Amino acid sequence: MSEPQPALFIEEVAEHLHAEWNLNPQADDAAVVAALGQARRAATSLGGPNVVWGFGPNLWRRLSGGRIPSSVRDFAGVGPNNSAGVPVTQSDVWLWCMGNNYPAIWAAASAAASALAPVADLARHQRAYKAADSRDPTGFIDGTENPKLDEALEIALFGDDLPGAQGSAVFVQRWVHNLKAFNRLPVRAQEDVFGRTKSDSTQLPPDQMPATSHVSRNTLTDADGEELHIYRRNTPFGGIDAAGTVYIAATNDPFRVEEMLRRMFDQVGDGLHDELTRFSTPTSGSWYFVPAMSDLTDVFGGLDADDAGDDDAGDADEGSPVGSSSSQVGTGHGTLGIGSLR
Repeated sequence: MSEPQPALFIEEVAEHLHAEWNLNPQADDAAVVAALGQARRAATSLGGPNVVWGFGPNLWRRLSGGRIPSSVRDFAGVGPNNSAGVPVTQSDVWLWCMGNNYPAIWAAASAAASALAPVADLARHQRAYKAADSRDPTGFIDGTENPKLDEALEIALFGDDLPGAQGSAVFVQRWVHNLKAFNRLPVRAQEDVFGRTKSDSTQLPPDQMPATSHVSRNTLTDADGEELHIYRRNTPFGGIDAAGTVYIAATNDPFRVEEMLRRMFDQVGDGLHDELTRFSTPTSGSWYFVPAMSDLTDVFGGLDADDAGDDDAGDADEGSPVGSSSSQVGTGHGTLGIGSLR
């Protein structure tokens, strides 16, 4: 039975590093598969960080022989012909390393980068974090109503009746905040931007909720009025020159993420935008497919160097290195081991 990459669901870790690569046009598929297999093994070590591997939908569709749902496609922007004008920076490979020991995270990502160097160019990278109270640089708590684990698995993963079963479509987008402008607002006005209180993230009551708040523009419902959720793993970042968040949205229904973006950027015909876009600007945007563990093994081989070409080397799980300093979600041997799941 296919099982997901467990690290996609590890939330309580403090340090993060994202890296994205574009393949060299002259690299053939055999060389790409070999380099990715080597990179995967290089990034995985006893006691090392948890890692997630994602691939541009077009690339994964080709390398895997179609193990991906038809609804997962490369990012084409927001609105017809990207009428919203957001950056479209679709890359081929995304590596997300996470844990509580940043030197180990850096070492894993650097080893993967060295393995990929013959076939790919680094497009962008971002160190990020998760605060103990989940606040991002605006001072607001992020992910207040994020689904709990059991629901997150149902929302993020494709079912066993689809190609790419137990994989996930993940949208990755870096946003840079204009904190100088945002911090000039009174707290009450900041709360109107988000649709939540700053102190404890309580959602504003309906009679006080602006139609352009972040909550309002990101709330989707079906025909019966039931809210349609996604699973978010945002990772904030902060430096002297820039601060913001890496928006990470995992789903088995890419329409939900794309409709939220359309609603944020006034692309649904109601004349409204998300007020947050006045104070935060996207600088990238890519869809990635995060395959199941068994599909990773089938395409790239196992994690042991001696078993690189052996499918039975299997799911020695990137999400669960023994002795890792990060939260232990996986248990290895292809088992998810999240809560009561085995």
